[in-house]
Amino acid sequence: MGEIFGLAIVRPLGLLLLAIFKFVGSYGLAVILFALLVKLVILPLTIKSKKSMIKMNALNAELQQLQKKYANNRVKLNEEMQKLYERHGVSPMSGCLPQFIPLPVMFGLYYAVQQPLKFMLGFGDETLTKLAELVGVDPNTLNYTGQIQIADKLGQIYAENGNTWPDAVTSITNGNGELLNIDFTFFGLNLAETPSITHPSVIWLIPILSGLTAFLSSYVMQKMQQSKNGNNAMAGQMRTLLFVTPLMSLYFAFILPGAIGIYWIFNNVFTMAQEIVLTKILRGKQDKKEAEETARIEADKEAKRAAHKAAQIEQTEKARAAAEAARIQKEKNAKKKKGGK
Repeated sequence: MGEIFGLAIVRPLGLLLLAIFKFVGSYGLAVILFALLVKLVILPLTIKSKKSMIKMNALNAELQQLQKKYANNRVKLNEEMQKLYERHGVSPMSGCLPQFIPLPVMFGLYYAVQQPLKFMLGFGDETLTKLAELVGVDPNTLNYTGQIQIADKLGQIYAENGNTWPDAVTSITNGNGELLNIDFTFFGLNLAETPSITHPSVIWLIPILSGLTAFLSSYVMQKMQQSKNGNNAMAGQMRTLLFVTPLMSLYFAFILPGAIGIYWIFNNVFTMAQEIVLTKILRGKQDKKEAEETARIEADKEAKRAAHKAAQIEQTEKARAAAEAARIQKEKNAKKKKGGK
């Protein structure tokens, strides 16, 4: 991971996680609130992306017609599609950009949780290596799962030493970062522990819930993103993700510490809730807007029909009046002829 990315994104997120941890006193709860807070921070981008997606779905029926009409003329199809987007004020890329912007934040979240000693407490690589050697953790795992293991073992040393730090620890960390005991216990589960697929235990709840919530999250997103016009271009991909994402979540939750699994579980839960609420609100507004536009179009058509009918009646009356005038004039002319004789 690049140093710039670590300093610009991950370290601030780590400090945020540290502040939450100090406030609530529970690492598990801090991770949950951390995930929720970041969701709220990037909510404006999520709303913008959702609005664009709903608008695009509303155009599916017209897009289908254009695709059928210009199936053999790709250039013309692209031109007509662009005109359609411009007419409705929609940009296909406007929904993609807000989805990509939060990605660095999401990666930053992961690293902040995965490497707490570096990004929460601010210890450098040299200090981390010495701490790893002190507690018997492989230094090669420092950028993977090693830091959570070190933090857990340091917590054990802290407890065994009467809730004080021994000189062996302080001599390494003094002035290099913020030495803090992180208690990974959360509802009886040790979040520093990595679930073992070969040794069933209560911590299996984390990967199971991770896979289950990933499935539910994918299912909800698939349902919420379906177009009422019946053209779901992404339906195949979403169906694939419906099964691939839960399996990946289940697998990685079995090979990573429980803290990462807790983050995934609640991130999935928050994603589901966000998707349901935003879709209900934004689609309701879109449906209301479409209904108003449909009513306006129908009113315009009715006004045109009424104007056309009035014009026809007026034209008929004029024709009738002209015919009557011609008849009267004809009668007058006939009388004049008789009088002349």
